[in-house]
Amino acid sequence: MKMMLHLLLKNPVPNQLAHHAPFPHLHPEVPLKARIERKTARPFEIISLPQKDGSFVASVVEAPKILVYDRSRKVAEDKAAREFLKIPDPHAFRRHPLATTKAVTIDMEYDEEAAASVTYVKELHRMSTFGETESAALDNTAEMIRGYIKSMVANRKRIPLVAPKLTELMRIVGLA
Repeated sequence: MKMMLHLLLKNPVPNQLAHHAPFPHLHPEVPLKARIERKTARPFEIISLPQKDGSFVASVVEAPKILVYDRSRKVAEDKAAREFLKIPDPHAFRRHPLATTKAVTIDMEYDEEAAASVTYVKELHRMSTFGETESAALDNTAEMIRGYIKSMVANRKRIPLVAPKLTELMRIVGLA
């Protein structure tokens, strides 16, 4: 490790060649930077460009209406990121445990009349529920599955899933 560190210190990449370094997008002067929010793993990209007066303008590629001006590139980028992360993630439902499980198949469709997202759980007699958003519909689906499993166990009825899938489903909905 000391040898490798010594070599890195002995052969640094000069500033004029920084764009040829192993990860050029990490260099502070690169205008487009990919970021991922730590808590939700929400990916987004920030672009920051210098202005004629020496200040910087930063914007989020996924939300171009967000424009932040500041004297510092880093401050402008951080402010733009904070503004973007205040906006709810329309794709958050894709990371919901029920959306990623292979224990059951959940179909979701949007009902325009009801202005709601409707879910169907194929393996559990096509049980159905809804929510105003996709995430709310999946949360309601988890609650419905909890109630279904509790009811079936209390009435000593057979749940139509193989044991490993039932165990996984119970873990996902908070029964295990």
